[in-house]
Amino acid sequence: DPEYAAKYADGADKSDVVGKVKQAIDARHAGGLTGTYVSGGAQVRPQSGHALGGGEFGLEHYATNWLTWHAALSGFWGLDDSYGGLNAGIRAQTPSRIAPFGGIGMFHGVSRTTKPADSDGVDNDDDDRIDERGEKKSTFDAWMSAVYPELGAHLWINGKLRLTGYGRYLVTTHGRDQDEWLLGVQVTKFRRGPE
Repeated sequence: DPEYAAKYADGADKSDVVGKVKQAIDARHAGGLTGTYVSGGAQVRPQSGHALGGGEFGLEHYATNWLTWHAALSGFWGLDDSYGGLNAGIRAQTPSRIAPFGGIGMFHGVSRTTKPADSDGVDNDDDDRIDERGEKKSTFDAWMSAVYPELGAHLWINGKLRLTGYGRYLVTTHGRDQDEWLLGVQVTKFRRGPE
């Protein structure tokens, strides 16, 4: 990063151990960076053990060297249900190369549910047979919103590339039996200045 390079152009003396450590872990150059990211993860509902997998594609911006906001398109799929929508949140972290963080966020979108339909008198799977064994039907059944606390850590690979691991607990509008843990990994490529 040009700001990091300018700050440490001379660098700490070889005998200055504290200065070398500070230089090695410093990520105060991150303020003002904007990046695009992809993430993937798994969600599990504690009440049922039901699992979903999916991911996000979005933007993250460092408002300061310790505070970021992010916004993304998000989608997760399971055997019986899925959902997709918009996710947004903020994170506070240390301005260091390995940076633990805490954050809060929200999700808004639609959910799709697949249910058994072998006795509803309808050909749900369009195979010209009604109510055959194992027949199911899928419907977009509801708007779903969630808020979540989040904990995780960033690891700067270099001045532009950052790896993130995180955990979220989504408190949904579908009730406590639909609340979910999400464990994910995110890769973000940053740049400085306008798009």
